[in-house]
Amino acid sequence: MLLKAILNVLKPNLNSLALFGVLTFICIGGVIQTYAFIDNVPRISKPPLYDELSYFNLWFPWILFAFPLHVIGGIFRLQGLMSLFPEISEGFKLPVGSIVYAYIISSWTVFCWDKWFKHSKYRNYLMLPAFVLAVLFNPPFAITELSLKELSFMVSGFIFTALVILIYTISIHGFLKALPLIQVKTKNTKQYEVFNLNG
Repeated sequence: MLLKAILNVLKPNLNSLALFGVLTFICIGGVIQTYAFIDNVPRISKPPLYDELSYFNLWFPWILFAFPLHVIGGIFRLQGLMSLFPEISEGFKLPVGSIVYAYIISSWTVFCWDKWFKHSKYRNYLMLPAFVLAVLFNPPFAITELSLKELSFMVSGFIFTALVILIYTISIHGFLKALPLIQVKTKNTKQYEVFNLNG
């Protein structure tokens, strides 16, 4: 029963695939933009699309999105798995873990939005912190010069940061809604097993 419910959540649809596409863009772009911190390291060449992606703020939203994954990887010492991932270019691995995680989170977020969040009377209040935090992380006064690149970088940072925070807000809200249902189903399953054993 639980496996069937999980497969139902993970079943792709247009909305979840669209969200997955955006998150995948953030993840891959975030890895590429890591070059900004190591551009002085010998023998590490600029990854492809680095200059083109410089108009977007992807690194911070990626770090924010993948933070739980990095914590879990650190606890279970899974960093060694990165050596198995294909390379984008020399020194830059394709974030396979983040991409798989993005698919799971996209599916769960869309499921939670449709089932609970969009009907919640507290929806607007729960969404507000995402936009406030996005402004704090991407303050307009941080623009040093009024140019297309600076404006694009700030606006994209605001949009992607708000999106990531909204995703976690909706996902956590959905988890809290689903938890009592999971507990009831688990209890009923155990009672059914005991009944069969006694029968």
